Amino acid sequence: MKKYAFILLIGAILASCTGNKDQFTIRGTITGVDTGMIYLQKFDVDQWVKVDSSKLEKGVFSFKGKIVQPEMWHIAMEEKQIMLPVFIESAKINVQIFVDSIDKSIITGSSTHDIYNQYLTLNETINNKMEVVYMEWKKAKETNDSATMKRTDSVSTELDKEMKKQLQDFAKTNSKTVVSPYLVMRNSWQFELADLEDVVSAMDTSLNESQYYQALQKRIAILKSVETGQVAPDFTMNDSTGAPIALSSLKGQVLLVDFWASWCSPCRAENPNLVKAFQAYNKKGFNILGCSFDQNREKWLKAIKDDKLTWTHVSDLKGWANAAGKLYGVNSIPANVLLDKDQVIIGRNLRGEELMKKLEEIFGPAVLEKKGSKKK
Repeated sequence: MKKYAFILLIGAILASCTGNKDQFTIRGTITGVDTGMIYLQKFDVDQWVKVDSSKLEKGVFSFKGKIVQPEMWHIAMEEKQIMLPVFIESAKINVQIFVDSIDKSIITGSSTHDIYNQYLTLNETINNKMEVVYMEWKKAKETNDSATMKRTDSVSTELDKEMKKQLQDFAKTNSKTVVSPYLVMRNSWQFELADLEDVVSAMDTSLNESQYYQALQKRIAILKSVETGQVAPDFTMNDSTGAPIALSSLKGQVLLVDFWASWCSPCRAENPNLVKAFQAYNKKGFNILGCSFDQNREKWLKAIKDDKLTWTHVSDLKGWANAAGKLYGVNSIPANVLLDKDQVIIGRNLRGEELMKKLEEIFGPAVLEKKGSKKK
C-alpha cells in the first residue's frame, strides 16, 4: 500500500512537471500608456501573424502560451508604433517598454534574449560607424559630390565586411543557441554559398529542429541550385502588358536576368550601366529580362520609361515575395544572373565594368554608336 502511494506521488510530481513544459509567460508594462490593445506576433513566411492579444490595463499587459524552441517574436501596439523584438522561450519573461525610446526597453527572464543582446552590444560600434557614413553619403548625394559618394561607398563596403566577419565569429562561438541561425538567416544576403555552408556546419546538432536552422538549410539548397554551371530554373511571369513570359522562351541568346525595383536606389543607379551594356551587345545576341520586386504597377512602369529600359520586363507585383526571387534565393537587390544560350548560369551579380568585361569575353569588342551619328 505504501509502495502504491509512493508511485502515485511520483506520478503527480511528473504530471506537474510535464504540465509546465514548454510554457511561457510574459508580464509587461508600458510607461506613458494606460489603455489599448497590445499584440504578440511573429513573422511567418511572408506576413505577420498575430499569436495572441492582451488588453492593456493601467499600463500592464500579459501573455501566456506554449513554445517548443525559442523564437523571435514581437510585442506590438500599432497606434503607438511599438514593435519590440523579444526572444520567447519556456520561461517567465518580464518586459518594460518605454514609448519614447523603444530601444531602451528592458527584457529579463529569457536567457536566449540575453545572448541576442550580447550580439547587439557587440554590433553597436559598427552600426554607429555605418550611420555616420550613410549620413555623409546622403549629404554628398544632395550636393552631387561624386568623390565623397565614391569614398563613402568604399568605406561602407569595408564596414559590411567587418560586420559579416563579426557575425561569423559570433555564430561559431555561440553554436548551441538559436540566436546564431536566427542572425545568420536575417543577414543571409551577406553570405555566398561557401561562407554560408561554413558557418552553418559549425552549429550544434541540437539546433536541427529550429526553424531558423531549417531555413538556412533550405537557403543553402536554393543557392546550390543556382550556382554557376547549373541550368537556370525556369519560371513564368507576366510582362508589363500582362502577357505571360517564360524564361525558357528566351533560350538562344545570352541573357541577363536582372532583379530590381523602382523603389531601390542602388538598382536605379545601376540602370545606366545596364542600358550601356544592352546598347553595346544587343545586336550581338545579348538580352536582358528585368524582374521587378515592385508592388505598385504604375511606379514600376514609370521607372522603366524614365530609365529608358527598352528590354522585356516581368513582375508578379508581390514585392519581396516575388516568386522568381524566391526561386533564385534573392534577398537583396540589385541582383542578377547571366545565362548562356542554353540557359546555363555563367555569372552572378555582375555590375558595371565587371559585366562589360564578361560580355567582351563572350562577344568581343562592344558595338557602340558614335555620338552624333544617325541611323539611315
